[in-house]
Amino acid sequence: ARALLGLPAQGRCVLFVGNDFHKKGLPTLLAALAQLPADAFLAVVGNPAQQVLVEDEVQACGQRERVYFLGALSRVDAAYQAADCLAHPTLEDTFAMVVLEALSHGLPTVVSSARYCGIAAELHDGEDALLLEDPCDTQALAHALNRALTDTALIIQLRQHGQVLARRHLWTQIAQ
Repeated sequence: ARALLGLPAQGRCVLFVGNDFHKKGLPTLLAALAQLPADAFLAVVGNPAQQVLVEDEVQACGQRERVYFLGALSRVDAAYQAADCLAHPTLEDTFAMVVLEALSHGLPTVVSSARYCGIAAELHDGEDALLLEDPCDTQALAHALNRALTDTALIIQLRQHGQVLARRHLWTQIAQ
């Protein structure tokens, strides 16, 4: 999946998926990137027109070589398969299907609390996802992502519990 997307074969991939980069928290994520392990990099999926709107933040973070803009993908499956975790530090999201999709792919997920993101009301911090009380808190985001990338026991737990939660939201279940 990484080769298909032009991403590095080695290292830890943090995935961001969103079409409104500012509203979905990409500037905070870019600032947090400098605090992640040196082998970590960021893959950004979304509206390519948004890239120009965050160029200043990309330059300011000093991590340009660690940021990969993938544009809009017709199928995001490859990005989920290439990633080691999902970051969704959104300032506003009524539900966040991207979080549910990431959980279904077994990705440890860092997401804003229910105050900012609807799906977080169904998540338990440290059990099926890591929740951010303040999505603008760069330190908290970096700390949570570090845990989601390096804490093996936590990664296993987040993957297992996240997939269980995702299975409860299958369209066949919702329809019933």
